[in-house]
Amino acid sequence: MLPHPCPVSERYLPGSELLLDAVNNGSQCEQLLRDADLILGVDFNNASRVLPLDTALRESKAVKLIVDHHHNQDNELFNHVIAVPDLSSTCELLYWVFSQIISDSSVTDNVARCLYHGINTDTGCFAYACEDASLYEATAVLMQHPLNAADVHNRLFNNYSVRKMRILAFLLSQRLKIFEADHFAYFYLNAADLKQLEGSAEDLEGIVNYTLMMEPVHVGAFVKETDGKVRLSLRSKYDFDVNDFARRHFNGGGHTKAAGATSPFDFDTTVKVLETNMLNELKIHLQ
Repeated sequence: MLPHPCPVSERYLPGSELLLDAVNNGSQCEQLLRDADLILGVDFNNASRVLPLDTALRESKAVKLIVDHHHNQDNELFNHVIAVPDLSSTCELLYWVFSQIISDSSVTDNVARCLYHGINTDTGCFAYACEDASLYEATAVLMQHPLNAADVHNRLFNNYSVRKMRILAFLLSQRLKIFEADHFAYFYLNAADLKQLEGSAEDLEGIVNYTLMMEPVHVGAFVKETDGKVRLSLRSKYDFDVNDFARRHFNGGGHTKAAGATSPFDFDTTVKVLETNMLNELKIHLQ
């Protein structure tokens, strides 16, 4: 069960055809949560991260278990928590849960494919959150299965539609602000822009990473208005903590180098709050 539709890049994974999402199956998802005896959640730390299923999750009388690698899990919501924030990804943590707590045989070919895919998405193809040897130990075992790693990479990073590429071109030419001296850059795209471009929220996935491709930029962001919500994606190359920034200013969260939030403000205010506070904090951080 997902709060949003399964991304196109993940629909090749085994079992994806069985997934329900709150956009297309909202009532059914909410009823399943309320009727459940056990709810196992992965890769989120509080109910606000699974909007619009947050209310049903809170109201469910089920035993709730979370497996996660974020900070600050909601210990009042979850009955049991397996959380290791220092690991690269929830999929790495799941590998260790399967292999060390259940059995090595529980990591089947299908499980290995899903875990390897998830590790790639959470680490940006091993670009960040990947300094610990445990990640490569887990990956080495997963690679013993028939993953076709090159195919996974292509599905994740070489699968842009023509429409998404045109949206990227629009952002680069008209919706990119760069503060070179402060090592910061961000994209911004409101609902009217997205409608004119005939795009969707899925077309915007991963685009924030382009901000970090510029050598002077240490921190990048993307403010986007989709589905009636204003959302932010934040990325960091070095030691500026975007998780802490997202939490303090937008009640968001994530990881030191990759975080996000659903803004409590309207679009224009969100852009102003982001720019003002980020520039102020980077000036101090870089001293």
